Amino acid sequence: MKQFAVIGLGYFGISVASTLRKLGHEVLVIDDSINKVQQAMDEQLATEGLSLDATNLYALQRLGLQGFDAVVIAIGENLQDSILTALNLQELGVKRIIAKASTPAHGKILEKLNVGTVVYPEHNMGERVARSLVRTQILEGFELDPRYSIVEIHASRSLIGMSLKQLDLRARYGIYVMAIKNASRELAIVPSPDVMIQEEDTLLILGENSQIEAFIKAKA
Repeated sequence: MKQFAVIGLGYFGISVASTLRKLGHEVLVIDDSINKVQQAMDEQLATEGLSLDATNLYALQRLGLQGFDAVVIAIGENLQDSILTALNLQELGVKRIIAKASTPAHGKILEKLNVGTVVYPEHNMGERVARSLVRTQILEGFELDPRYSIVEIHASRSLIGMSLKQLDLRARYGIYVMAIKNASRELAIVPSPDVMIQEEDTLLILGENSQIEAFIKAKA
């Protein structure tokens, strides 16, 4: 179990906090609105909640955030508050900071401050929706970062009757088959190169987004 803090309880902050909590981690939520904090706690979106001003260094010092696995700054609308909070977290020695940026200019400032990861929720969500529209073969997908994903796909007709060795997907597309499953047999984790792809199989693959898309286009 890891320990995370989320500062700012807008839509993005709530989404991050609730997802981390569902995954079984400890989550501290922070917002200057006591009503938002109370609502998050009432809905069991976090393990702990505090109402305080994150731009106040002294208010953050007592929380021990430097011992957390990561702190997410979900303040996107108020540029000054976002920047001051980032500076405070750096001064406290927080080892991993993820910050939401509302505009490219906001993001550039955060990057200049050496914030570990800067995200643009609206842009990233739009990109994911667009990908889901064109990747009709994908059953489930999870982005590891902006470049890499793990996706589950149906085995197309062009794959059926072929072994992983024959397909040589790693050399041809740079993707890895992590598992194969079929309704009539157990899940095969890290399958042997000699495993034959059968009708109704699903493949769990890992790779760069561009490589996954090239594979799906070629083997659809």
